[in-house]
Amino acid sequence: MLDAKILKLMFKEEFRLQASFFNRSYFLTSSLVLILFTFILGLSLPMLRRAVEIDDMLLVGHWVMLFYGLGVGGFALFGERILERRFGSISLLLGSGYTLPIRHRRLFFLFSVKDALYYILFTILPMIIGLVLASGFVSISPSSLLFICISLTLSFLLGISTSVMLFTISLRWGTLPILILSAAAGIYLVAAGFTISSISTALPSLVFYHTHTLSLMLAILAVVLLFAALSFLLIKEVPEPHERTSEETYRYANHLTTGLVAGYGPALAKDMIDLMRSGMIFPVVFTFMMPLVFLYAVTWFIESVMLIDLGFSLLFYAGMVGFFCTLLYSWLSNIDISECYNSLPLSMPYVIRTKLILFFTLMVIVAVPYLITVGYLKQELDILWLGLIIMLTVSTYVGSVVAYLTGLFTNSYLLDARILLQFALAVVPVLVIQTLLSFYYPINSSTAVLYIAVLGILLLAASVILLDRLDKRWMSTMFRIA
Repeated sequence: MLDAKILKLMFKEEFRLQASFFNRSYFLTSSLVLILFTFILGLSLPMLRRAVEIDDMLLVGHWVMLFYGLGVGGFALFGERILERRFGSISLLLGSGYTLPIRHRRLFFLFSVKDALYYILFTILPMIIGLVLASGFVSISPSSLLFICISLTLSFLLGISTSVMLFTISLRWGTLPILILSAAAGIYLVAAGFTISSISTALPSLVFYHTHTLSLMLAILAVVLLFAALSFLLIKEVPEPHERTSEETYRYANHLTTGLVAGYGPALAKDMIDLMRSGMIFPVVFTFMMPLVFLYAVTWFIESVMLIDLGFSLLFYAGMVGFFCTLLYSWLSNIDISECYNSLPLSMPYVIRTKLILFFTLMVIVAVPYLITVGYLKQELDILWLGLIIMLTVSTYVGSVVAYLTGLFTNSYLLDARILLQFALAVVPVLVIQTLLSFYYPINSSTAVLYIAVLGILLLAASVILLDRLDKRWMSTMFRIA
């Protein structure tokens, strides 16, 4: 089952694919950035220990790695459609079961192993190397480094194996069994008297770090292998395109969108119908919502469980919506293969603006209920109006920056060092200023509101300028995969 030759070929395929999108130094550059980040973090440990207990840092780190694994394992959400949607006309080894005498389940298993090993080698390992380098300057014991490496890897493996298993279950039987199991687990935990604090500290990989119990490590690995085996058994052997019968809705959608946005109605109606009928609406919204929910969960945990008052108000979350909306635009720019547009009387700027309209619509639909919920939980509904202003202005600006810099190639262009630097220079200062203003608001609300209003006007003006320059930047660009 674990064919080393095929696995090696998949690694080569991943490298060549990444190199074709960016450059061959991408792997080394991204790993060096992680090494540098954890090296600086390791050097800062003596200062961090004065403000935060080391056990609290370990707790957050292990849960972050678990959620990271859950996100990485989300590739199984595409399931049977990954072959036709991930890279369009590019043929992957994952799809060779159509023409070669090899089982699709075997290829899916090897593909899963390849992805897990890739992220361990190029994310977790560089982070540990950074801490090892920092141990030469600060007091970090070698045994702690060894066990933190093992425990973080276990957290990641638990996350990725759980995610793959849940998504393969949903592809086989739908989401109802998952919802039933989640509800049953939640009811049991509440009835048994478990609290958030007790559940968070009971993460098996974190317990292993503190106890160094070999049997617990083997038990975690056994669970990971069990989940992988279930995923292998549940994935369909012969992937088939989903067959659905739909009523003709284009004329109605075109009439509706044309009335709202003159000139972009036909293309916008097409994108809306594609988004709904392809089933991509769920992963698009889910990918946008999860970081926002995770952000609130982390800050709530720090403030309510660790009892560290960070002072994050609703205005802070409103600004963060603008940053995470980058994920939403990257999905919308990648929901279909744009190469076919070369045969149509459509320009690149026109299609980009269509994606921006859809992006802004979905952002409002998702972000407004999120802010209302956060405002209710934090009892800050009185400043909801100001949070909405921040959310709308920052999101509009960030969406315009992403569209101007990356066009329809966000997934690949944002990993180019030069473009990523331009994006950071354009967006990070705005987020820093907006965050500082959110902290300043309780001190002097009237002055903070004035500054927020001025910043909002500047952001909208900058957005207009960037959108006007779309034609100059993208008019001569051909539609392609990346």
